Amino acid sequence: MNNNVPKVQLVIVLVSIAYFSTASAGFSALYGGVISLVNTVLIDKHINKKNNATISAQAIVVMMVVSTVLRMAMVVGLISIGVFVLELNASVLVVSLVLGICGFLIDRVIRK
Repeated sequence: MNNNVPKVQLVIVLVSIAYFSTASAGFSALYGGVISLVNTVLIDKHINKKNNATISAQAIVVMMVVSTVLRMAMVVGLISIGVFVLELNASVLVVSLVLGICGFLIDRVIRK
């Protein structure tokens, strides 16, 4: 199995979905968890791109700044779509997103 799979993040997201499903907010939790997983995929993509490239340190800094800005714009945009277009429960969505990001951080600490 691939070592880059965010196991802890997936477990935390699934537990939050199960928990919030009992309060009829499972889709909101799923949407927040998916946002955190998309963010993880984009982070891994940019890290692999940086590690595989033979470019200057200055170009790496620019690439990481662009990556961060794009990811934050994506997160804000997807949250806005979830809350205003899909009319999901905002607090559940954000809690699930934050729990997913915490799972991502735990995965990174374990992987080192």
